[in-house]
Amino acid sequence: MSLSGRVLRVGAEVWVPWVDLTTRDDGTLEANGVAVDAFNIIAKKLNFTYHLVRPGDGEWGRGLPNGSFTGMIGMCQRKEVDMALGPFGVTWERAQVVDFSTTLFVDGFGIFLPRPRLQKDLSGFLKPLSWEVWLGFLTCLLLGAFLGALLLLFHNYSFLTWKGVKAFNSGWMVRGVLQQAIPRLPRVNAGRVFVGTWILVGLILGAAYRGVLTSLLAVPRVTVPVDSLEDLLDYGRIPWALEYGTSLHQLFADADSGVYSRVFQDASFVKDCYRARHKIKDDNLAVLCDFFTMRKIMSEDFSVSGQCNYYIAENAIKSAPLSFAFPRTSPLIQHFDQWLQPLKESGVMSRSVLSVTANATACLVRPGREKGTRVNTVFDLVDLAGVFLLLVGGLVAALIAFLCEEIGAKLMD
Repeated sequence: MSLSGRVLRVGAEVWVPWVDLTTRDDGTLEANGVAVDAFNIIAKKLNFTYHLVRPGDGEWGRGLPNGSFTGMIGMCQRKEVDMALGPFGVTWERAQVVDFSTTLFVDGFGIFLPRPRLQKDLSGFLKPLSWEVWLGFLTCLLLGAFLGALLLLFHNYSFLTWKGVKAFNSGWMVRGVLQQAIPRLPRVNAGRVFVGTWILVGLILGAAYRGVLTSLLAVPRVTVPVDSLEDLLDYGRIPWALEYGTSLHQLFADADSGVYSRVFQDASFVKDCYRARHKIKDDNLAVLCDFFTMRKIMSEDFSVSGQCNYYIAENAIKSAPLSFAFPRTSPLIQHFDQWLQPLKESGVMSRSVLSVTANATACLVRPGREKGTRVNTVFDLVDLAGVFLLLVGGLVAALIAFLCEEIGAKLMD
């Protein structure tokens, strides 16, 4: 089926890697990209040429309160163009004013942000056990010391001593936890139960602590603070942006409450994710956009730098079919659908997508698991800085205590 050499007016705007536009010397637009390649195949099959037209506002299309739409969707709604490249995320709102071709590609939308890095943590030696475990252990230690001190008040009673060895001694707890030798062990059952319990607790906690600490020091584990919209709101240390005039812009702007509303209230706007890629990496910005663009940026960046500088949050916001847009009841749709379906079934679209994102694979792993990530065989001073600070703090405290004792003794003399 042929369109007999017809010249179509086609709406288009930049969305790398789908569509990229350049202006020729004569002022006309030239397009390239994955969607353009598919469109050119159909143009050849249907025997038509086309003239590209950019929307005056540079938008894809948002619904306004009066029922009209902005951007390329608005151009189709007003029949100013024969069709628009997009490709467009198909939404209910858009489908009320334009018609869409068969699906060109199905993609998801998520959060794109700078890649979290391994950071030195001075309190890292405390991380093998959660704060609840540390609090519980400290509580038991204080309680045991209190009971031991209380029972020592009765040390003159014979049933609590045996040949000068007391039945209870608060120092046994510390020695038991640290797996140190305990001289002059208790000779009565109460003391043996007391010491045996603390030795068992020390054995279990010590083994767990040493094992996890070794793992944390030897294998880098990067904390990923943002993997969902809720994380983005709760983290509060990175600003975020939406692509202006897109289906995501409409989705968040229409939300009256909940997470989407909160995200929209504090969001800034960028033209598109690809053009904001340097700002994401250098200025610590998160952008909500499509996965294809994210992987394209990752692939290009890795090809140039050999490093993974970006991260895609695990939880997707939504997914949507992407299609060309046409004015309502346009007869062109049946002609395009006739060739779009074979293009998809032949794998042309999938191969095109993979060809421009091939190098992103190395960076699609959790931060800290990239190929070539350092595994510690020798711990340096920075790795154990927290422990050394604790040691220095203890020595200073001991020095202060010594000076206080000396001064106190001289004052008493």
